[in-house]
Amino acid sequence: MVNLTRSLVVALVTAAVLPAQITIHLSPATVEAYEKYVAAAEVKMDGNIQTSANSNGNVDLKAIAGSPSNVTDGMIHDWVGGVLIKGASVDKALRMFQDYQNYKKVFAPDVVDSKELGHEGDRWRSMLRINHRQGLISVTFDTEYAIQYQQLGGGRWTIRSHSTKINELDGDGKPLPDGTGQGMLWRMNSYWLIEPRPEGAYLECRAISLSRDIPTGLGWIVRPIVSTLPRDSLRSTIEEARNALR
Repeated sequence: MVNLTRSLVVALVTAAVLPAQITIHLSPATVEAYEKYVAAAEVKMDGNIQTSANSNGNVDLKAIAGSPSNVTDGMIHDWVGGVLIKGASVDKALRMFQDYQNYKKVFAPDVVDSKELGHEGDRWRSMLRINHRQGLISVTFDTEYAIQYQQLGGGRWTIRSHSTKINELDGDGKPLPDGTGQGMLWRMNSYWLIEPRPEGAYLECRAISLSRDIPTGLGWIVRPIVSTLPRDSLRSTIEEARNALR
């Protein structure tokens, strides 16, 4: 009972002090480091399979070597996950991914609102309102993305999604200025591969995100969220896509 009470007090204190104590501003040097990392990573992307997902339907998840990477005032998180979905098809997967209005249903509860902002050929723009929860800590973001679909040989497709805007919401649900907030998520790009298989369809997603670094003295508050959010978010996204396509 004592330990339970102590844990509850810590959680309540954390929820109360987090927004006020660790609000920071995104620095140009942090953005530059992220953009250089992404540019180098994209040069090497050519549709190669990076996971060992098998036919049991479970998500295979792993960190890209060196992740997370420490940069000036920030951390770059690089995770990849894959799943083989029996009975699914590439066409059905493409229809699901392009139905941005329905993301709030397919990818709930992380996505609480969604809509398409524009569409021209294989290029799309979308808006997602994302909520991340860690215990009693809850952080919500309004995010926008530029998405490029590309057909490869053999019925395979890639989807590259670059975040173009991420604003954290304050306690009243109003967006904070660009580059201001707790720094749990500054940037987020995702790279999907969709491949036909005899059993169904294989989905793989690589997510490269940018967060704040771990502040001295407040690591006990920030570290659990910053270190687990990229991994857990990717896992739940792939699992929700799998469930929708089954």
